[in-house]
Amino acid sequence: MSVYTPVPQSSLASWLEQFELGPLLSFRGIAGGIENTNYFVTTTAGEFVLTLFEHHAADEVEQFVALANHLGMANRRHPQLSLPVPAPVSNRDGQWLFCLEHKPAILCPRLAGEHVELPTASHTCQAAAALAQLHLAAADLKVQRPNARGLDWWITMAGTLTAALDDSDMALLRDEIEQQRLIHSDWLALPHGWIHGDLFHDNVLFENTAAGPKLGAILDLYNACQDAWIFDLAIVANDWCCDVDGHWDETLLTALLDGYQSVRPFTMSEQNLWPMALRAAALRFWLSRILTRQLQAAQLTSADGQMAISKDPNEYRNKLCHRRQSAIRQITPTGGQPDATR
Repeated sequence: MSVYTPVPQSSLASWLEQFELGPLLSFRGIAGGIENTNYFVTTTAGEFVLTLFEHHAADEVEQFVALANHLGMANRRHPQLSLPVPAPVSNRDGQWLFCLEHKPAILCPRLAGEHVELPTASHTCQAAAALAQLHLAAADLKVQRPNARGLDWWITMAGTLTAALDDSDMALLRDEIEQQRLIHSDWLALPHGWIHGDLFHDNVLFENTAAGPKLGAILDLYNACQDAWIFDLAIVANDWCCDVDGHWDETLLTALLDGYQSVRPFTMSEQNLWPMALRAAALRFWLSRILTRQLQAAQLTSADGQMAISKDPNEYRNKLCHRRQSAIRQITPTGGQPDATR
């Protein structure tokens, strides 16, 4: 959620006139994340988050919002769910998708809670349970969006990186892609559906209550797509439950697996492919961070004082190496379910 596209105050104030939100009081860029431009916006009606999409076309944004609206309706049908997701604000004409500074843009209410820098077992367990609820709640959404950053994209990216990576990294990349290719038919047979695709700990907000932390919001559905559900959980594990080199915090990993399986137990095939899912998740973010850094080098500048944050691709190369070298215990704290439950 870095600021790549500057928005002048006068332009934002004029743009906001189409809403019933009152005049602009203040706004500021949001640091963190890597893909879209985000601002906190305060008007006399309250606080909002403005998102400008740097890499997504308007029709893709419509798909993300379809998912958010679907999850919102699931919450209303099933009050026991805990899926607070932001939905865009409409203008006076009922329009919610806009063009601002030549980019697709939406404005959403700012949801309650704060980012947690160092998640505890309670944070991790709640996030994992909410992720399982998201998977199940989105299962009947008819909108189709295959994962654009899966195996085919990994292969394409590898073909562009010969000059960017040294020989050892290139060998690692090619070997891992080959190992993933060999199990791809098994991967396709896993339980699939809509996934968040980017549930890093800075995409979840928590409220502090007398009873302890409470999940307040799930943010950034802009990488949501359809893929294996355990791939989504592996993305979470690689961010929430280990250090930057990939060494596990067993307490957090147990909380993650128990939290998820309290809602949806794993199938036997998921148990078997969990180590490869962890590797796939590390590979995906190694490559996407390389791509983001290349795009920033070619197109973006922070000379105007705006924030342009690039996360280190080598963090996920290191995590991939650790996943390849270290055994991971079986994910069976609640027992596996037969694959026929898909």
